[in-house]
Amino acid sequence: MKIYLDFEPCDQCKTIMSELSDEKMMFADEKTRTDESAKFLRHLTYNHSEVVQAVLKDLPKQKRNQEFDFFK
Repeated sequence: MKIYLDFEPCDQCKTIMSELSDEKMMFADEKTRTDESAKFLRHLTYNHSEVVQAVLKDLPKQKRNQEFDFFK
């Protein structure tokens, strides 16, 4: 999955992005690549609220299809 983000990366973002694009990482096993990608997504989630807000704005809104009896 690819996602294109328009934001100003901090120094830590730049470091993580360079690690992710390193040739060593490109040929690493899937678990290693997944773990490093998750690390970057955690960093974005906790340190860049503008990214989270942009993603939430673009996601389709889910409608509440059913309400359970105990909510009525």
